[in-house]
Amino acid sequence: GQILSVVSTDTAGNASDPASVTAKDTTAPATPTDVVVSDDGVTVTGKAEAGSTVAIKDADGTTLGSAKVAADGTFTVTL
Repeated sequence: GQILSVVSTDTAGNASDPASVTAKDTTAPATPTDVVVSDDGVTVTGKAEAGSTVAIKDADGTTLGSAKVAADGTFTVTL
C-alpha cells in the first residue's frame, strides 16, 4: 500500500499536524516480461513486480511451480 498524509486546515490557514494512513494496494502487478524457458525445460526466468509471486501453470490451470520475485524484479522458477 501507499502511505498517505492527511492535514486539516481551518479558514484562517492554520494547519493541523499530519495524520498518516496506509491505503490498501488494489492494483494488480504488470504482466511479467522477458519470460524464457531454459533449453532443458527445467526452469522459467523473467521479470515481474518485486515481492510479488509468479506461478507457472499448464493449459489446464495446474500450477507447475512458483516463486517470489526478488528485490531486483527477477525470478527463477524450477518446474
